[in-house]
Amino acid sequence: MLRRVRHPDGLVGYVSPRLLALGVRHLFTTRHGGAAGESSADYGGALLRRAAEAADCADATLVALRQVHGAEVISARDALARTRVPEDAGGTSTALELPRADGVYSDDASHVLAVRTADCVPVLLASRDGRLVAAVHAGWRGLVAGILPHAVETLRAAGADGLLAAVGPCLSPERFEVGDEVAEDFARAGLDEFVRRVAGARPHVDLRLAAARQLVRHGVVALDVSDRCTWTHADDFHSYRRDVTHGGMERTGQLGALVAVRRG
Repeated sequence: MLRRVRHPDGLVGYVSPRLLALGVRHLFTTRHGGAAGESSADYGGALLRRAAEAADCADATLVALRQVHGAEVISARDALARTRVPEDAGGTSTALELPRADGVYSDDASHVLAVRTADCVPVLLASRDGRLVAAVHAGWRGLVAGILPHAVETLRAAGADGLLAAVGPCLSPERFEVGDEVAEDFARAGLDEFVRRVAGARPHVDLRLAAARQLVRHGVVALDVSDRCTWTHADDFHSYRRDVTHGGMERTGQLGALVAVRRG
């Protein structure tokens, strides 16, 4: 279970007791952005930096991704090398071009890693000594593509000896109704047990349980799992399905999940 925390300026987030015990700096944000924005519309720019400060990473370089619902996990050094600041025709710098990936890892205390979600599963990973960490965006396509096993294998190859994880707030199975084609994709990926089927109704998928079970099956030794639903707990979270798909809004906000290695 994750623990809800409130910072003095009003920023509200969730933390993992297991990652805290390792000294790993981290935070799952909510829509309450504190001084940088009482109701965060988008955890990018100043709001993501404010979240990094709340996670005791004020002096760290923020490493973010252009998430594409795939299974690629890259190093923070590679991510920073692939980040570009394009210029428009008048020579003025525009928004950053971020590397296309859905997971990023680092063993450098000067990096704070971030992924963004609005119903998908945010996962933070750390080695047992807290000196190697990763942030992963796991949507249903990423789960089917195997991004979590890939992330675990990537950290092991980078030298992790034992891994712990925190699974953040995401869409609950009651709210994640899917078509038969998505249910079939889960079945083909060996994840059929996470599809709930009731006669006469569309299938529902348990993203949270699918993520947790995949992590454990691939050797994660302990994990904390949020019980919060991004749709149902509307006071704390943005939800694309609630606000856009079913609510008719043009867009919704995003939530951040940040992690950095322990200090010292």
